Amino acid sequence: MKKLIKRYLPFALVFALLYLVMPIFFQGENYKYDAIEYQFVFPAAALISGLAFSWKRGVDFTFPLIAPIIYIGSVLIYSHYYHWMIYVFIYLIVGMLGCFIGDMVYKNNLEQKKREQREKRLSDDNYKISISNIRIEKDGDDPGENND
Repeated sequence: MKKLIKRYLPFALVFALLYLVMPIFFQGENYKYDAIEYQFVFPAAALISGLAFSWKRGVDFTFPLIAPIIYIGSVLIYSHYYHWMIYVFIYLIVGMLGCFIGDMVYKNNLEQKKREQREKRLSDDNYKISISNIRIEKDGDDPGENND
């Protein structure tokens, strides 16, 4: 359980700050920027965090659930318009997309690092080839016999 908390907590805190604190600044006379927040800022945060998470850890299908769960709390607290709940699915899909892209980049970087390590190891090794005790024989002849 501690491992899961350590793994997800930094990202959950970022989402909580973004989804629960940021709407405070977009209420009142700044309400016209509310759509920008829901349509651009929150999906960008889900995508970037998915990339960052998967870059180091690979694909994890539970990670994209963090953003929609915290977003549901944001909708219930601030907007009270349940048509905004459609964004739960959008943030989930964008988070998964970020995880897949991050995993592809991670695998490419991992393969490149392994390749570089192999090349370095091969260039660092000093190979000596020594050939000794070579005996060439003809079929049918015994080299130990003297045919006089």
